[in-house]
Amino acid sequence: MQRSMRRGMRLLAGLALAVSAVLAGWAGGTATAAARTEGGPPNGVFADTQSHWAAWEIAEAAKSGLLRGFPDGTFRPDEPVTQEQFMALVERVLPPFEGHEADAVAREHDLSAVRGRWSENTYVHLLAAGIVPTGKPFDTLNRLEAARLLLAALGHQSEGEKYRGTKVRFFTDISPADESRVLTVYPVYKLGVMTGYPDGAFRPGEAVSRAQAVVLLGRVKQKIAELYPGRVTPDEQRAMTQAVRTFVQDVMDQQKIRRFDDLLRYVRERKLPVTEKFLQEHFSFMRYEVYDFIRFPRFDELIYYAKIGPDKYRMTVQYYAGDLGGSVDKTFYLSSKDGKTFQLIGKDE
Repeated sequence: MQRSMRRGMRLLAGLALAVSAVLAGWAGGTATAAARTEGGPPNGVFADTQSHWAAWEIAEAAKSGLLRGFPDGTFRPDEPVTQEQFMALVERVLPPFEGHEADAVAREHDLSAVRGRWSENTYVHLLAAGIVPTGKPFDTLNRLEAARLLLAALGHQSEGEKYRGTKVRFFTDISPADESRVLTVYPVYKLGVMTGYPDGAFRPGEAVSRAQAVVLLGRVKQKIAELYPGRVTPDEQRAMTQAVRTFVQDVMDQQKIRRFDDLLRYVRERKLPVTEKFLQEHFSFMRYEVYDFIRFPRFDELIYYAKIGPDKYRMTVQYYAGDLGGSVDKTFYLSSKDGKTFQLIGKDE
């Protein structure tokens, strides 16, 4: 699991992109909302995209009213995208979530650079989900930063753990010894969201163009549908969230249980709909005399729901776990016969 975030592509018709942060200029390093443009052409064809390699994807996004260009009718597809522009794109691709205000440390460390900018609300919203760029909002986005943000947006940062200690070399310019890059680039590559170049390189420091950003977010939109299959109704989503949240808050905040044996006894005595496997997967840290643990989510962050069997469900929460935990994805498994009452179970149950 990465502990810190700081330091087929034609499904774009429904892609809520917002390259709305096309800025006419900078005033003392601060861009205002007035510097944004007002929308793309109704037919989706900008003056400079008709013969571009990403013309179709750009046109589809523009026709749906989700992509904006410049006042002169151009999109400038080969210009680099900035970090805050990309953050706006990411936010529009994600399922809606409420989020919450950042704590004082996060406000100072992660939000001070966007205070007063058009992108401030986007940064505040995505911070709750642990989706935070490492640079300044007006910095050009490079491929490594894009990989990091997209992996978090998919709720799949923990996939990087599969490659910890690997000796396999996927790209000529990323050494297996460079663990921080391996844990980010390898999983986003294996998920099919980003690829390398014909020469075998990934080029982590290369700038991402505006056209490439459109294509990348299209892949994310498609990948979300693949990773989180099955139809989970809004009522089921609420019931799932309530079941996990109620149990976690009861144990951690109300009962203040801090030993695994006490937790197991508590569940058994009250005959709670929670299996021992679930407890082992999420509360095993309580087995140690001295322990630290990554805090649980508040459950108002980015949540993905999936139905993976006739009676089995999966819920992945992507969230910011504080200064020590950083950006985290945590997955819970549940079962239900009626979609109304849920039992908390282990992954393989």
